[in-house]
Amino acid sequence: MTGHRDTVILPLAGRGTRLGLPTPKELLPIGPGRVALDDTLDLLAPHTGRLRLVAVLGPDREPTARYLERRCHELKLPLAVVRQDPGLPESTGAVLGAAPWYGPATVVLLADQILNAPAPKAVGETLDLIHAGHEAVFLAAMEDDAARLAADGALHVQRETGGLLRVTDYADKPGLTEADRFNAVWFGYAFAARAAEGFTGALHRATLGLAEHPHQMGAVLRAVAVEVGPFTDLGTWPAVTAHWAGAAS
Repeated sequence: MTGHRDTVILPLAGRGTRLGLPTPKELLPIGPGRVALDDTLDLLAPHTGRLRLVAVLGPDREPTARYLERRCHELKLPLAVVRQDPGLPESTGAVLGAAPWYGPATVVLLADQILNAPAPKAVGETLDLIHAGHEAVFLAAMEDDAARLAADGALHVQRETGGLLRVTDYADKPGLTEADRFNAVWFGYAFAARAAEGFTGALHRATLGLAEHPHQMGAVLRAVAVEVGPFTDLGTWPAVTAHWAGAAS
């Protein structure tokens, strides 16, 4: 692996217990000849010349590793497969455990989140913002559904003079009583190497529900955002069946 490449991390250790699938949820069929992971790889395909992919796997993910090896070979995308440290739970723990693989810019995507419409430039725009000097970037979908904001990674973003979106508030699953503070949910995020420790540490503490002091969220609240369209989280059967119905129509 060449050290100058930017990194994409895919946390792929979750068990998908809400679905009870016989296969990993990233291999869930989403259309003829396609699985959920293919939508994530489509976002990376226009940018493979500048990227390397790090898949963080849990136990019993050999089918995922084999699938990634085949697709990354087709895409000419360098791939590393690492195992998640059990002492670092959740997707944010997977990112922390992959720290030796961080690049000058590192993007994190979740393979069970599917954009409702393609956004082939989103990853490139995110990387360009990091290389232009921003410490962190969220890929964000605008949202006004209180139930969705309550149960997701929630952001408040506002557009600055010049058109740049700035993150002004963040919470992981804030609940209905706090949902009205937010107007977007995140699809992915990225960070610069120099900001990695503060940014990923703040996200991990928020994910684990640990108390945050305002100064500890500074790296998150200095982030900007790239807007993407609505997306589907394939973590529940209603979402899966709705996505299947949409794909078939």
